[in-house]
Amino acid sequence: MKPKIVCTGLENKGVCVMCGGELPKRRRIYCSEECAERYVHLFSWGEAQRDALKRAHWRCQICGVSNDGLFKIGVKLLDWDDNSIYILYRLEVHHIIPLSGADRAWHPLNVPWNLLVLCHDCHVYVHSKDYILGCSQEVMELL
Repeated sequence: MKPKIVCTGLENKGVCVMCGGELPKRRRIYCSEECAERYVHLFSWGEAQRDALKRAHWRCQICGVSNDGLFKIGVKLLDWDDNSIYILYRLEVHHIIPLSGADRAWHPLNVPWNLLVLCHDCHVYVHSKDYILGCSQEVMELL
């Protein structure tokens, strides 16, 4: 059996998992909507991703490539009058202390200091042997 996720240490204790306060009748996890929203904001992977992208101003934190929110055009490859072909930069959020698969959905490491926004190429590089063996000083300062 897979262990239950523990983000605050208050899970499964019969108290609010966010503040440790007493649970009102008919509530099983949070004492209030405010605690529920705070818990989701702090530990949810979806919220963490959005916050990281906003904090990095929709730019790769290594090379600076941007997609400005959703689909900003990157490098123009071909120009056929109005029908131009472009590369779109996909930004990804990287856990410095690694998480994988379902572990990232709710986790205490979905916090700002553990997340970097990277373009796909930089993300592949960060996971490569070259990066691990000879990381540049500039990248190390980001970490």
